[in-house]
Amino acid sequence: MARIALDARPLEKTYRTGVENVGAQFARLILQVPNRHAWHFYFIDPPKQKLPPSIRWRFYRGPAWLRLVVPLWLLADRVELVHFYLGYVPPLLRFLRTRTVVTVCDIMWLDDLSLIDPPSRKFIVKGVLPSLKFRTDYFIATSEATRKDLVTKLGIEPERISVVLPYVEERMKPYPNAPGAAKQLYGLDGPFLLFVGTAKPNKNIGRLLDAFAQLRARYPNAQLVVVGFVLPFWDETKRILKGEPGVRWLQYVPDEHLPILYSACTAFVSPALNEGFGLPLLEAMACGAPVLAGNTGAQPEVVGDAGILVNPYRKEAIAEAMEVVWDDEALRARLRQHSFERARLFTSQRTLEQLLSAYERALSYANSRQQTKSVSPREGG
Repeated sequence: MARIALDARPLEKTYRTGVENVGAQFARLILQVPNRHAWHFYFIDPPKQKLPPSIRWRFYRGPAWLRLVVPLWLLADRVELVHFYLGYVPPLLRFLRTRTVVTVCDIMWLDDLSLIDPPSRKFIVKGVLPSLKFRTDYFIATSEATRKDLVTKLGIEPERISVVLPYVEERMKPYPNAPGAAKQLYGLDGPFLLFVGTAKPNKNIGRLLDAFAQLRARYPNAQLVVVGFVLPFWDETKRILKGEPGVRWLQYVPDEHLPILYSACTAFVSPALNEGFGLPLLEAMACGAPVLAGNTGAQPEVVGDAGILVNPYRKEAIAEAMEVVWDDEALRARLRQHSFERARLFTSQRTLEQLLSAYERALSYANSRQQTKSVSPREGG
C-alpha cells in the first residue's frame, strides 16, 4: 500500500473544462477503492461530499496553493506519488522524494501556440512545458494519439506512459421525451444540431459555422445549438458571441441537462482539428446521438465506425456530412444504434483498472530509477 495524493480540485468545481472533467472522473473512481492505497486528496475548499473515512484530505484557500502549499503537504504526509490533473508540476518537487504523475489530454499547442488563449500562453511555455520535460516522472495519456505525441514530439520514453481512457458516466443515457424537455428548458423548437465544448480554434469553429451556413441555405429551419465556454480571443469564436443566423449559444448548462440536449439533437457535430480524447463525443453517443467528428487525433479512437468522420480541414466535407445526416432519417437511426454499441465499450471499470495499473507502473518505475542512481534534484526550470 502506497501513499498517493491527488489534486482533487475538479471534484468540487461547478463549471468544468474538458480537462477538469477527466480529473473529476479519475478522482471519483478512487473513491470506489478507498482502501487500495493510502489516499490523500488536496482541495482549495472543504469538500461538499462526504469522503470515505480512510481518505485523508486537506484544504487551503489562499496564495501559492500549488507552488508552495501542496509541496509542504506532500512532505508532511510523506507522499510517495502525487497525481496532477493539469500539466503543471511545482518546481519545489524537484527537491522532494515524491514522484509525480501528470494527466496529459493533449499537447497540440506544441505545433501551434495560437491554439491557446493569449492569457494562458505564458503559463504553457514557462510552466507546463518545463514541467512535462523535466519535472514529471510518469504520464497518463487519455488516448493512444496523445501517447504517440508524447513519444514523438516530447521524446518521452514509452515505458513512462500509460493510456487511461475516460468513461461514460451513468447519467449519460437517453432521456425520455427529450425534445419536449429541450423546448421547455431552452425554447428549442424543431430539429437542431448540437456542439458541446469550449469554443476555441482546435474545435474548428470557423469551418463548423461556415458548413452550417451552407446547410441553412438549403434548410432554412436548421439550427445549431452551441453549449459551453466561448473564448473571445479569435475571430472565429467571436462569430458565436456576435450571433449568426440559426446559431443559438446556450453558454454553460447544468450537467443534468446535457443528456436532454444530446438525446434531442438531430446530430452531434464536432469536427475538431485535433482532440486528445473528446469526452462530449462519447457522452453524445451514450445518449444515442448520431455523431459527426473529425478524422484526426483521438477522434477515430472514440467514435470508431459508429459515426461519420470527415477531413476537418475541408469545410465542404463537413457541410456534405451535415446535409446527409440532416436529410436521411434511416441513416440517423443506424448511427444512433451504432453510437449506443460503441459507447458501451467505455466503462468505468475499465478506466479504474487502467488507472490503478498506471499508478502501479509509476511506482515501479520510480523504484527502479532509485535503485540505479542516487537521489538528486531533477533538472530544469
